[in-house]
Amino acid sequence: MSVGGLLQWAVDNGRATDVISLDLSKTFDTVPHNTLVSKLERHGFDGWTTWWLDDCTQSVVVNGLMSKWRSVTSGVPQGSILGPVLFYIFVGNMDSGTECTLSKFADDTKLCGAIDTLGGRDATQRDLHRLERWVRTNFMKFNKAKCKALHMGRGTPKHKYRLGGEWIESSTVEKDLGVLVDEKLNLTWQCVLTVQKASHTLGCIKSSVAHKSREVILPLCSALVRTHLESCVQLWSPQHRKDMDPLGEGPEEATKMIRRLEHLSYEERLTELGLLSVEKRRLRGDLRAAFQYLKGPARKLERDFL
Repeated sequence: MSVGGLLQWAVDNGRATDVISLDLSKTFDTVPHNTLVSKLERHGFDGWTTWWLDDCTQSVVVNGLMSKWRSVTSGVPQGSILGPVLFYIFVGNMDSGTECTLSKFADDTKLCGAIDTLGGRDATQRDLHRLERWVRTNFMKFNKAKCKALHMGRGTPKHKYRLGGEWIESSTVEKDLGVLVDEKLNLTWQCVLTVQKASHTLGCIKSSVAHKSREVILPLCSALVRTHLESCVQLWSPQHRKDMDPLGEGPEEATKMIRRLEHLSYEERLTELGLLSVEKRRLRGDLRAAFQYLKGPARKLERDFL
């Protein structure tokens, strides 16, 4: 079961659950090449594929002067598709022997377990000991100052855990792949953060763009503002009016910027531009997702049959 599935199951069943956010120090820079090569070979990669990891060198050029070439014995390429893939292969056996659920997405790792019994809390602590041993064996290191415990569910005992020789600090809200989640699964803070980002971007457009025609403003707002409002919205889509209304203020201000539409109401501007409000766009997205979920497999089966 995934972390998301476990949290949903725990909340639905009233189970207290702890989520431990684990942070590996200098993740992509400290992956040892010799260990990575051995893991790649166990996955079927031969020496012709992995030779470049054994033969990496680098030098530094400053003001036209070049240093001597030095061997590079650790690290994976950053800013590419290859880097996360190599890192994922490297941490592939990280959850070996764990009793709780371990979620891995590149360098974002979380340990999740139901802890409303003493056995559940002990299992979580044993898994933390296993992960600490794995890190030492693979020549990595946890940044323990950034490792946090999020206690969720009713009646949580807020148990304290140790990672190595240090206590893990408790937290009331953590960012998971860009989405703020608090201990009560309340996403209000995520809505506030989204509005702040969208408003900041919109302010930059308003102050730096001289031509306020629809041909200029609409593409800019679609690419730079809407992306904040709709990123990961399937997870944090608000259900309360107090969270939904502020999200619509950015697009309303954006349409007001367009020349010759200032005198119209927000609904009239949307009609003139052929746009939908944020709330209606979200509803349309939900309906599409539901339709694809309900009809997609049947349509595929029909195409395969024909």
